[in-house]
Amino acid sequence: MFIIIIMASAVFIILISGSAFAESKDAVKRGNMLYVQVVNYTMPLLKVTSFNDEVMVENNFSFKEKVLDIIGLNIADPGSIIEREMAFLGIGNGSIKLSQDNNFSKVLFNPFKLNESEISKNSAGESNQNNAAVNVYNPKLKKTLNAAKPEVFIYHTHTTESFLPGDYDKLDPAQNICSVGELVKKELEENYGIAVIHDTTIHNVEDYYQSYNKSAVTVDKYLKQYKDFKLVIDMHRDSVPKEAATIKLNGENVAKFMFVMAKKNPHYDKNISDVNKLMSISNKLFPGLCKGLYGEYNYGTRYFNQDKSNNAMLIEVGSDTNQLSEAQACAKYLARIIAEYISGSN
Repeated sequence: MFIIIIMASAVFIILISGSAFAESKDAVKRGNMLYVQVVNYTMPLLKVTSFNDEVMVENNFSFKEKVLDIIGLNIADPGSIIEREMAFLGIGNGSIKLSQDNNFSKVLFNPFKLNESEISKNSAGESNQNNAAVNVYNPKLKKTLNAAKPEVFIYHTHTTESFLPGDYDKLDPAQNICSVGELVKKELEENYGIAVIHDTTIHNVEDYYQSYNKSAVTVDKYLKQYKDFKLVIDMHRDSVPKEAATIKLNGENVAKFMFVMAKKNPHYDKNISDVNKLMSISNKLFPGLCKGLYGEYNYGTRYFNQDKSNNAMLIEVGSDTNQLSEAQACAKYLARIIAEYISGSN
């Protein structure tokens, strides 16, 4: 019986790891990670330790989601379920077709579309009932820009993290999380006179699990040059359902953001003090925009480099379920929060 269980588990692991990561740039390593987690879950006596505990904690996969992926169902995309159960939706209009590379694993599904004339729209007053009307800018905070003395440093450990439409990882900095960082820089410099260093070095392509080792080199380089900054931000993108990652402000969908900290980091007390001030400002100005603090990490991976500075933090903007425009819309709000913080710290 034990042999049968092992064989069945092996088949299950091969199917999931092969199918779930067929399109990922880190296919082999992520497949191996899922393999390790399945083995450790089903046969704890054989505890596999191919990856260190920090990497295992940061890269937890949902078995349920991976099994659903195999049969073509995405719980974050109800259209995939409807399409599968109601095949007639694809008849006659070419709504179901293969991707350009003829990969059947990338079936394209064009949802039903209405013409503008067929949509009953609310009046302006009605449409804003559930929107928070907030003042984005505070011109009183603007000061003379001193480019020689940058106050904020933004970088990206997982540089290729991206948004919809398209793949969840993109090399084009105009299409990934770098575009959000660049907009925060632009807002801070143009509207508040706060100089920003924004580094877009790619750290996660050649070896994903060495990303923090590589970004540590980047952080060290700038700290050596400028000594320190008032904020050192490692900006990422989260992976959660859209309803948990989006808020409507001033009539537009805006991606939410949250903080991720390593509790055992030797600078944690000072780091978390900065984070608490930023969260307080956000909650006062833009209630609901900040999801708060994700508090499950003790060490993270290399403390998420938060041991490098008293002012270091990790911020996740939006999710892979957000449109790029929604993540970029967050930039002006995040810049205002940062400007208020820096103004108060002077």
